[in-house]
Amino acid sequence: MIKKVNMKRFIYFFIFFLLLTLGLFYIMNTLSSRTLQESLVNASRNQLAYAEEIIDGAISEASMYGIQYTADNDVRFYQNRKLELSNYDAQMDKNEISGRLADQLFSSLAVESIGIYWKQDGTFIQTGHDSQAKLPFEQVMERGWQTYNNSLYYFSVYPYIHQPKNPANIEYIVGVKLKKEYLTGLLGKAVNGDSSNAFLLVNDSFVISSKPVDSRIEEKARATVAPDPQQILKFDYHTGEDDYYVLSKYIEPIDTYLVTYTRMSDFLTPLDRNQQVFAASIVVILIIGLTVILMFYRNFYRNVHLLGKKFHQVEQGNYSTRISENPVNEFYTLFKSFNHMVLRTQNLFASLKIETELRRDAEVKQLQAQINPHFLYNSLFFIMSMAKSSPEAVMQMSKHLAEYYRYLTKLDRHDATLASELQLAGHFLTIMSLCKELHYEISLPPELGEHRIMPLIIQPIVENAIQHGIEELQGAHRVSIEVKALDDGALILVADDGKGLTPDQLELLAARVGNETPPQGARGIGLWNIHQRLKNAYGELSGLRFFTNDWGGLSVMAYIDFSLDEGGEYEITDCG
Repeated sequence: MIKKVNMKRFIYFFIFFLLLTLGLFYIMNTLSSRTLQESLVNASRNQLAYAEEIIDGAISEASMYGIQYTADNDVRFYQNRKLELSNYDAQMDKNEISGRLADQLFSSLAVESIGIYWKQDGTFIQTGHDSQAKLPFEQVMERGWQTYNNSLYYFSVYPYIHQPKNPANIEYIVGVKLKKEYLTGLLGKAVNGDSSNAFLLVNDSFVISSKPVDSRIEEKARATVAPDPQQILKFDYHTGEDDYYVLSKYIEPIDTYLVTYTRMSDFLTPLDRNQQVFAASIVVILIIGLTVILMFYRNFYRNVHLLGKKFHQVEQGNYSTRISENPVNEFYTLFKSFNHMVLRTQNLFASLKIETELRRDAEVKQLQAQINPHFLYNSLFFIMSMAKSSPEAVMQMSKHLAEYYRYLTKLDRHDATLASELQLAGHFLTIMSLCKELHYEISLPPELGEHRIMPLIIQPIVENAIQHGIEELQGAHRVSIEVKALDDGALILVADDGKGLTPDQLELLAARVGNETPPQGARGIGLWNIHQRLKNAYGELSGLRFFTNDWGGLSVMAYIDFSLDEGGEYEITDCG
C-alpha cells in the first residue's frame, strides 16, 4: 500500500505542475497575442507570404524551362544529328534551338537567359551574348539550383530520369538564369512603406535587395536563420534607438532565406512587460520542474535506466550479468524476474552451443561419407587396368587418389581454406584427366589462399561440370576454376565447355536451386545444397549464379564474404 501511495503522489505532483505550466502558458500567450497579433505580426507574415509566393512562381518557371528543354527531342538528338549532317545543316539546327530559347524569354519576366551545354565537345547555345556565360555550366556536377557570380541558376542534366552518379556520364546541361532585377522588384513591392524592408540571403553568401539593408540586421540574420522550410523563424533585434521585429523563411529549392524586418519601437513597452512576466514564470517552473525531475529520477527513471542497461548487456551476449539492487518498490519483483530470465537464457544458450557444435561436426562427417562411391570404383578399376601397361599412370592415380581421400577423411570445418579446397579440386581433376581427355586451369591469387571458407563447396561444382556438362557433349574437355579478389571477399568462377544450357534451362536451374525445398530426385540436389549453404553463411548475394560462357558451356559463380568468416547457419546434405 505504501508503494502505491508513493506512486500516486508522484502522479498527482506531475499532473499539478503540468496544469500549472499550461495555465501560465495560456496567460502569456493571451497577453502576447493582444499586442503582437493585432499589430505587426500579421502584416509581416502577409508580406513574407506574398514575396514567397512570387519567388516560388519564378522558381517553378525556371525549373519548368530547364526540364522542358532537357526532355526536348531536338536537344536530345542534336549531337547525333550533328554527326550525320553537314556543317551548314548542323548550324541551322543549332540556330533553330537558339531561336526557340530566345522566343521563350519574350513571355518571361523572371528569366534572364537560357543556355544548353554539351560536355562531350563543349558545344554551347545561349540566348544572350555574354562571352563568360559558359563558365558556370562547365562546373555543374548535378541537377538543381546553384549560384555563380552572385546570380541564381537552375541546372537540369541529361539523362534526367536517372541522374548519373558519375558527373562524367552527363551528356548535356540545360541552365536557366533568374533575372536579378525581377527579384529586387518584387522585394520592393513586398514591403510596406519605409518602416519595413525585405531581402534575400542567398546561400548565406550574398544579398539581393531593392533597398539598402541594415548591415547589423543582415549580420544578425546570418547567425539566426535555420534551414527549415516548414516554419517562419522570428527574432527581435535591438539597437540604441530602434527595435526591430524580424521574420525569416527558408526557400529550400534555391537554398535562400527570405528575410523581412519592421521597426516596432512603439510596441515594445507592452511586449517587454509580457516578457518579464514570462521570464519570472519560467524561473518558477524551472525550480518546480527540477524538484519533480529529481523525484522522478529517484523513484522511477534510475531503475528503468538500470534495467535498460542490463538488457543491452544481454543483447550483446553477456548472459552472466545480474541486477544486485533491491529497491523498496515495484522494481524489486521486476529485477528478480529479470535475473531468473537471464539465468534460464544462459543455461539454454550453453546447451544450444554444445548441440550446434555437435550437429555441425556430424554434418561435415556425413558429407565426407557421402562422396560419390562410383568415383572411387572407377579410380580403382583404372589402377587395375593400367598396372602392367603404364606404371607411371598408376603412380599418378594412386598419389592423387590418396591425397584426395586423405583430405576428406581428415577434414575439419575450421581447417578449410581457399587454397586447400582448390587443392582438393586439383586432385579430383588430375584423377579425371588420367581417365579421360581433360584439360583444366586453376587460378588463385596468392593473397587469398589462406582465407577460410566452408568445406566442400568447390569440388561438388567441378564434379557437376564434368558429369552433366563435359560427359554429355562429345569432344568437350576443358574446365576452368578462377578466383578473383572482390572488396572484402572473393569471387569463385567454375566454367566448362560441355553441353551447356539454353536460356530457359538456365532460368529453370536457377529457380530449382533457389527454392526453399530441395528438388525431387537426386539430380540437382548437390547444387541446391551448395546454394543454400552459401546463402545461409554469407548472405543472399553469395548464392550460385549460372550463365553461358564463351566456350558455349556452363559457368557457375559464387561469392565468399571473408568479413563474415564462416557466416551463419548452413545446411549440409547430399552433394552427389
